[in-house]
This record gives sequence, structure tokens and C-alpha cells, in this order.
Amino acid sequence: MNLLKKFNTLLLLIIPTFLFSQGFESNLASDTLKVKSSKFEIRQNQVVKSQWIKGAIVPASLILAGTITLIPESNTLLSKYSIRKGIQDAFSGAKSPVDNYLQFAPLAAVFGLRAIGVPSRSDMINQFVISVKAELLMNILVEGMKKMIPTRRPSGGMNSMPSGHTAQAFVSATILDMEYRDTSPWISVAGYAAATTTGMYRMINDKHWISDVFIGAGIGILSTRLVYLTHCYRCGKKGNLAILPAILKNGGGVSMALVL
Repeated sequence: MNLLKKFNTLLLLIIPTFLFSQGFESNLASDTLKVKSSKFEIRQNQVVKSQWIKGAIVPASLILAGTITLIPESNTLLSKYSIRKGIQDAFSGAKSPVDNYLQFAPLAAVFGLRAIGVPSRSDMINQFVISVKAELLMNILVEGMKKMIPTRRPSGGMNSMPSGHTAQAFVSATILDMEYRDTSPWISVAGYAAATTTGMYRMINDKHWISDVFIGAGIGILSTRLVYLTHCYRCGKKGNLAILPAILKNGGGVSMALVL
């Protein structure tokens, strides 16, 4: 009998200890998961932040370079007036309307390459949606600045700042770059070469100052990068359709859910 009492007492001591240890291990595992989840979220936020910073470096540099040409006096080397004179002297017989068409060439290439089966980053629906969003954002920024900062063109008119043709060209080139850079870097090079040529011809044709061209290029790249960083890739992707029986108060039925 004493042996049975001792055994029961031992059980009473062991069971709470066992339950406590299991609870402690469970809490420890839960806390470990929370720490890992927290570290993952921090890492994810750092990656997103890094993408935003990298995406802003080039357009910010172009906008800064364009702004710098506005600061010097008209007779100094880096002023937009001196640069305009140098370009007009160097390319006096090279005027051409090519910039009116070249600004759209990289964007045409985006859908042209898709049509012939070249692999791209996005499906056709997402390419179209991204292009529309980038165009809208760029035009809002360009037209807003033209109204807020009325600047005389070299050839006359008060809507010089920034260059809409150049902004359009760099939107087109950046979309081409983002979609096909993993396929071939030469596709990206060709797109940016077309955009740069567009900007050059805006100055050769005496339609814009160099400040307008640099700032227009920055706006074009920035608009497109912002759209890619914030775009939700839903369109064109397959979802999972779940069909389940449903028991209702006055009968039954079927419920469906589409998970994208």
C-alpha cells in the first residue's frame, strides 16, 4: 500500500513537470517562429527599400544634371545657353523629324518581340497594363511641370520644361529594358540608344534646352520604375477554383471560390 502511495505521489510530481516542459517547448517553438518571421519581414522590407533606392539613382541623377545646367550664367561653359550654341554649331545641317517617330520605337519593340515569341518578364496583359500606367504617370508629371514651370523654348513658345518627347522615349526604353534585359542586354542597349537619340534630336532641332532633355529623361525612367515597383501581377495569371458543397438553413447548394 505504501508502495502504491509513493507511486501516485511520484506521478503527481512528474505529470505537472511534463506538462510544464511541453508548454515551455511549445512557447519556445512559437517564439522561435515569431523571431524567424520577424527577421524575414525585416529582410523583405530591406530588399524592397533597396529596390526603391536603386530605381531612383539614375532618374534622380538625370534630373539633378538638368537642374545644374539652369544655374550658371548664360555665358559660362555649363549653362544651357552655351550648350545649345555648341550643339547648333556642331549639328547645323542635321535637323530631322526622326525624333517624332523614334520616341515610340522601343515601345513598339516591346510588343513586336512578344509577337515573334521572344520571352519577356511579363505576359501580354501585364505588359499592356504597365505601359498604360507608365504613360499616364509620365504625362501627368510632364504636363503638370509645363504648366507650373512655364519656360521659353529655344525656338519660341512657353512649354519647354520638360521635354515630352524625351520623357516618352525613356518610358518606352525602360519598359523594353525591364521586359527583355534577362533575354539579351543588347535589347536594352538598343532601346536606350533610341531614347538618347530622341533627346539629342530635340536639341539639334532646337526644340529644347539640355535641361529639358535631362529632366524629361529622368521623369520617363522614374515613372516606369515606380509602376514596376508598385504593379500587382494578377492579370493573365491562372487561379485555383475550389467548388465545395454548402449546407444552408433551408436546403443545400454549392459554393465556389477563385484564388488568384
